[in-house]
Amino acid sequence: MTQRKFQEKQLSPEQRKQVDSAIGDIIPLNSDAPLQWYFTPQFPSGSGIVLAKLKEFTTPNLIRFGFEGEQIVLNLTLKGFSTSWARLPNYLSMIIVGFPANSEGDIVERASRFLFREANRKPFAEIVSGKTEYIDESMKDILNAGRMSPSSFNRQPWRFEILDRNSIAIHGWKKIPLIYEDVISIDLGVVISHMYLMAKSMNDDAKVEPISLRSYLLTF
Repeated sequence: MTQRKFQEKQLSPEQRKQVDSAIGDIIPLNSDAPLQWYFTPQFPSGSGIVLAKLKEFTTPNLIRFGFEGEQIVLNLTLKGFSTSWARLPNYLSMIIVGFPANSEGDIVERASRFLFREANRKPFAEIVSGKTEYIDESMKDILNAGRMSPSSFNRQPWRFEILDRNSIAIHGWKKIPLIYEDVISIDLGVVISHMYLMAKSMNDDAKVEPISLRSYLLTF
């Protein structure tokens, strides 16, 4: 779950190694090599930030950024770190890394957001279409992994089309105001990451590949 308030705390050498390990354990999108991710402690919140160098801010690159970045978020969470996607004006989104602030109010806030996050997600009928007769428990788990994925301002800019028993098309919004192009594309990468990882946990041969600029095919 996204952390809102962080301790201002430097990482120990061992913790830096754990962050580096989380960054290095990435499954790239398609056959592309992973982006050049790195950690820097030079940030006024938390213990530092993780980000990647992008030469071109194209839609496919931004989707890759979200796909790989969310894996880093999940890896860091498993290692006991708190994280938050953040974006500053004129900068690409980044991942804040650290530890939660020690405040009772923050704990209550996180608990409340966890309990009510289901109410903040779009219903199945609104985002799932296609051959819904093929939805079994395994596919439902994959769809739920996508439906519960985080997104900027909780826009949830995606929909899922069931193609057959083992194929789901993941569609991002087609018409996007230019000002939102980067965050919406990153959000699409994030949701693809969650669904792919869930599918891969069931079938190691799961794969994802582009269909069009903002649509991807997940097979499992």
